[in-house]
Amino acid sequence: MAEQSSGVRSSAVVLVAIVSTVVCVLLLRGWQSLGNGVPDVPWIAIAPLGLLILLVLVSGWQVRRYARFRRTEDKTAKAPQRISPERSRGTLVAAQAAALGGGALIGWYLAIALLRLPNADVLSVRDQAIRAGVCAGVALVLALAGLLAQHWCRLPPGENDDDDDEPPRGISYVS
Repeated sequence: MAEQSSGVRSSAVVLVAIVSTVVCVLLLRGWQSLGNGVPDVPWIAIAPLGLLILLVLVSGWQVRRYARFRRTEDKTAKAPQRISPERSRGTLVAAQAAALGGGALIGWYLAIALLRLPNADVLSVRDQAIRAGVCAGVALVLALAGLLAQHWCRLPPGENDDDDDEPPRGISYVS
């Protein structure tokens, strides 16, 4: 799990979103200058983003639940299933990737929405701008979910699995 000083910061996600927006606007304007149109954004684009949000939050919550249980004094409560260090690291990496990837997707969808705005008086173009804006909002939720799951993967200083004298119970990637 991560130390308090390490990890993806929210400022890094904002920077990625800004840079991604600028780069995507420039690339899409170049694409348009070649006689091509701005890519369409279908409503179905929300589905994979929603699935990623759900997976990151569920995995992060499982790590958090196990880490918090280890710190409690109440040993009468039912212990959550042990989580392997590999799974914890994988969850942390997935959370950080979701945060940065969400920032990049914010830029992509925001660039499409910005390029559609000058012609938003046309109903079909306005619909595309709205779809891109909604997808940018869902990408923001993905970035926030990644930051939250990363926070859940942190252990307090001095806590590690080496101090655990119990044999592993049910090490599994599926909790």
